[in-house]
Amino acid sequence: MTDLTIIKQNGGCYIDSREVADLVGKNHKDLLRDIRGYIGIMGKSTERNFALSDFFLESTYIDTTGRTLPCYLLSKMGCEMVANKLTGEKGVLFTAAYVAKFNEMERQERAELEARAEMPAPRLGEYNACARIFVRALKNIGATPEGIIAFLKGLYGRLGIIVAADVENETEAQYYTAKQIAEIVGLYSKSGFPHSQAVSCIINENLFISDNHINIVTLDCGGRLGFSTRYDSYALRMVKEWLADYGCPEEVYGFDRTYSVRYSQ
Repeated sequence: MTDLTIIKQNGGCYIDSREVADLVGKNHKDLLRDIRGYIGIMGKSTERNFALSDFFLESTYIDTTGRTLPCYLLSKMGCEMVANKLTGEKGVLFTAAYVAKFNEMERQERAELEARAEMPAPRLGEYNACARIFVRALKNIGATPEGIIAFLKGLYGRLGIIVAADVENETEAQYYTAKQIAEIVGLYSKSGFPHSQAVSCIINENLFISDNHINIVTLDCGGRLGFSTRYDSYALRMVKEWLADYGCPEEVYGFDRTYSVRYSQ
């Protein structure tokens, strides 16, 4: 049985349509046609409570001649949709292959989470606190802004976090501060200010979003080098979903602090 490869992208897990085509014995071009048909039907629905990306992601690959050709990445639900259209031995074997692969991945992720729970990794706030201390020390010994940025890249690189020096480029990439996310989702303190601390708590202490969705931006603060934590569009969407799932709670609970919040009308 083919050992399928799991591709992690956009916070989800997928299988390349070329591997699916090989396993089910279909021409890849025919499978793409089928997937486009599924997408076309689902896209016509006006009452759907799902995103098409929950099933399929458009992608490309380069063939042996150097051409860039289309393919799709299939989530577990996308594989289920393809499998439901298959009959006979090939359908059974494909179902067995993708179910086994996704279950294996889920077991590995649970084991990693349990291992992390036994020995908690430093939180982003702790890295930020250390960074402030070292940046202050580096400035005291005359380190250049470039040298300080290089240090920050090394520090946060261990977490897989990008350090950017240009705020404008960061904005184009759709990154948001915790305050901006609070304004977008309508999450405020009791005194009426965007509750950035509650947003940070949701992201770092309730959702445990991957560090791949976090960006550290260095700032020129009137001749002083500072830095700010930014989050991408995926983190913004997850905050919205978390608030919806919990019915917009009046309190956001963290590891060692609770934030009272209210919502904009």
